[in-house]
Amino acid sequence: MFLSLPRSATALALALGLAAVVATAASPAAAQTGAWRDVSPPGSDGSVLFDVETTRGTTWAVGLRSDDTTRPFAPVAMRWTGTGWQAPPQPADHGRLDELAAGAPDEVWAVGTRYDAVDDTDWGRGSALLQHWNGTAWTEVALPFPEGATDTSLSAVAVDEGGSVWVYGGYTDAAGQYVQALFRGDADGEADADGDGGWTRLPGDTGLNWVSQLEAGPGGVLHAVGDGVSRFDGTSWTKQSLPPTLDGALFDGIQTRTADDIWAVGHIRDEKLWRHPVVVRFDGRAWRTVRTPAETGQLYDIAFDGSGRPVVVGETMNPEVDPDGNYVLTPGPRGFLTRTEEPPGAGFLYGAATDAAGRVWTVGGTAGAEGGISPGRTRASAAEPPEP
Repeated sequence: MFLSLPRSATALALALGLAAVVATAASPAAAQTGAWRDVSPPGSDGSVLFDVETTRGTTWAVGLRSDDTTRPFAPVAMRWTGTGWQAPPQPADHGRLDELAAGAPDEVWAVGTRYDAVDDTDWGRGSALLQHWNGTAWTEVALPFPEGATDTSLSAVAVDEGGSVWVYGGYTDAAGQYVQALFRGDADGEADADGDGGWTRLPGDTGLNWVSQLEAGPGGVLHAVGDGVSRFDGTSWTKQSLPPTLDGALFDGIQTRTADDIWAVGHIRDEKLWRHPVVVRFDGRAWRTVRTPAETGQLYDIAFDGSGRPVVVGETMNPEVDPDGNYVLTPGPRGFLTRTEEPPGAGFLYGAATDAAGRVWTVGGTAGAEGGISPGRTRASAAEPPEP
């Protein structure tokens, strides 16, 4: 996920603290709020996590670490074992991982940026980084960018129900023009007769200026969010019509429940609030605005707990809203999205996902730039869920 607020600046503003939170969501009939429990990895100072995904009992989180040895960053990918976190070796020594997608425990993909040294004191602008976890190790995967392409970048990745991998990015062509790129790959990544490693380059012109996240839905349909929402039908992209009051809105997260129930979250600039949280929902006919609080907030991701309750995460720069900066919206007693939950120890929150037990995981940076991951456990209906 390439955040609408540049992540490099965001990470530094956090003083590179790390946090992640996990909750089991209650049924709205049983409770309106969730209790969060801290599952922070030890020794995570100087790190921040940008995304989290779960599949078939496996949970991964990715981000970056910065200290005197990383210059400027080192990529981080951590796997939850049930009792703690493991961080397998990374194929890139210097870089960052911004988003991941998981189709199975042995089919996990992450995208980000690799940095290479120019000299002893300077680093290049970075290049596209795609990694694959095969159940044993992470490896770097090459994409078939055109010959002569420079300034390659990747910002989004998704895995569809058939196991195909979709990767979005861009590059500068030989004429000096920026070109959007969309790649579809086989899950096994085996080389084909053309030598492109099983990858196909597809139309990448989304109608958006930038893309922060891809979502693979039923029937092979893709949605992309960034400075708007766009839909790919397998052949071409169509920018979606949003309510006119959202002209200029920026989106960072999207979640497909069904073909007729799709949610996107982000923010819109506001003269009084600076940034106002935005949530839109597609009902099969049109995209409609979902009511959010009139307060300073920026939303990055959305997940639905085991009861179907939306949990939207982000950040606020207004200490009167939350002094630690974390921002979580869930349905209140009247059904409107409201801020009633605060994961302990968490600062800005960037990613959210739901596991098979209905627990919601969220990751980001800790309050006060210390290191920690924070979760929660609450009742589903009237029954206490099993220990995470």
